[in-house]
Amino acid sequence: MSLKNSIKEFKAFLGDKESLLDKSYPRVTEIIQLHWGYKEFYLCIQKLLVVEKEQNRQGFPLEVLQEIYKLQEIHENVFPKLKPLLNGNLETTSRSSRSHSQMLI
Repeated sequence: MSLKNSIKEFKAFLGDKESLLDKSYPRVTEIIQLHWGYKEFYLCIQKLLVVEKEQNRQGFPLEVLQEIYKLQEIHENVFPKLKPLLNGNLETTSRSSRSHSQMLI
């Protein structure tokens, strides 16, 4: 099932537009759906947005980033009691890998 059809707030945000995540990034859509409603969702989103130097990824187009950030905002509103696994930095990320990361924005 698509993100647009499974998350009513996301469907309202998109209106008549098709989700670029649903259309072009089915693996990412599946990962987001798997973590939706759990505190691990925030770590999942962080891993999507951060690339390690050793990885060869280009990042997402701006429109896709906007969808990801909107989904994060919706998740925070729908599940306010779930706290992100973040304390300035990822709690589960080692110090050495933090220093070798860069944002994909």
